[in-house]
Amino acid sequence: MPAHPWSDRSFPAPLLPLERTFEGFLGLEWLELSDERAHVRFHVREDLCQPLGLLHGGIYSAVAESVASVATVRAVWGEGRIGSGMSNTASFLRPITGGSVDVHARRRHAGAQEWLWSHEFFDEQRRLCALVDVTIAVRPAVRADGGR
Repeated sequence: MPAHPWSDRSFPAPLLPLERTFEGFLGLEWLELSDERAHVRFHVREDLCQPLGLLHGGIYSAVAESVASVATVRAVWGEGRIGSGMSNTASFLRPITGGSVDVHARRRHAGAQEWLWSHEFFDEQRRLCALVDVTIAVRPAVRADGGR
């Protein structure tokens, strides 16, 4: 698997260099990516934490949305469609203060207009720390000039 999915030719050409994007800031290491599953890992850094040293809750949601969006786009881009986030629901079960975080995503539903992905976040001790569900809207891709 490429270092990051955006280097794969089955994806749309990025308009911005990855390192200058929020996704690049998150530092996701892509370990698995298919139409139905994804697995990423990232390392907890101070700039991802809140002032008390816990991984910020928004990071869980941002990582899940990035994973679900990338996985959906990978699956639908060749059909002339694109995916973008519609909703994001997180449940925090256990705080993470350091180390690496493994995220396993599974596609639960692939409808004509929306896809639902469920994400499980695990700490280095393989303890379940958060659950995040993300719904991705699937729509016809729009070209840079506004056409379809």
